[in-house]
Amino acid sequence: MKNTPPPKSTRHAILDILKREGPQEAKFLAKRLGITPMAVGLQLSSLVEEKMVVSEPEPARPGQRGRPGYRWALTEAANRVFPDAHALLTAGLLGSLQEVYGTQGMQKLLDARTRHQSEEYAAGMPEAGSLKEKVKALAKIRDREGYMTEVEAAPGGGFRLIENHCPICTAAKTCQGFCQSEWQVFSDLMGPGAKVVREEHLLSGDRRCVYSIAPASAPAGTPRKNQHGGGK
Repeated sequence: MKNTPPPKSTRHAILDILKREGPQEAKFLAKRLGITPMAVGLQLSSLVEEKMVVSEPEPARPGQRGRPGYRWALTEAANRVFPDAHALLTAGLLGSLQEVYGTQGMQKLLDARTRHQSEEYAAGMPEAGSLKEKVKALAKIRDREGYMTEVEAAPGGGFRLIENHCPICTAAKTCQGFCQSEWQVFSDLMGPGAKVVREEHLLSGDRRCVYSIAPASAPAGTPRKNQHGGGK
């Protein structure tokens, strides 16, 4: 007999945790959600049937005895449950624009987007706020746009702006200047007293985008593949 599908609210909570925090063990998911391991197992089974999660061996630790456990991770198919900002339409339009107007035309488009986005974001930023206040305000704006954004303190000072989802990922793959444009917006908003470096990049194979934002005098994070925060 087929298992009864789990409630959508709990199912979405599992997908949200895996999206934000990466692969996790079933017992961790059960503890976080306050439900039994059996209940989590039923939900994971349903998600496996829909090809949205997959189990993978947990990396072995030095001195570990016995067989390694398994963690659950999202598949690419799971992206359909997260905001996608009309991805296919946008990608098609960008491809057509590039074909008609060429590289210079696309650069003008990106320059205009950078300018407008900077102005829009600046309206929601504290005028004379600290770096912490600016980063938190930026995270709030990005989270509203569907980036599933978090902020955490970075070792050595500064902060890490973590974006667990990219609602414009398909568009960014078509025109990777979008990533450079967004890094430029972040840098402009933080001002000359701070430096912004992208440590992780979804289009470089990471599962999320992470920006190190630190005072200019403090060591920032290591750029992904020698990128100074910009796009590939």
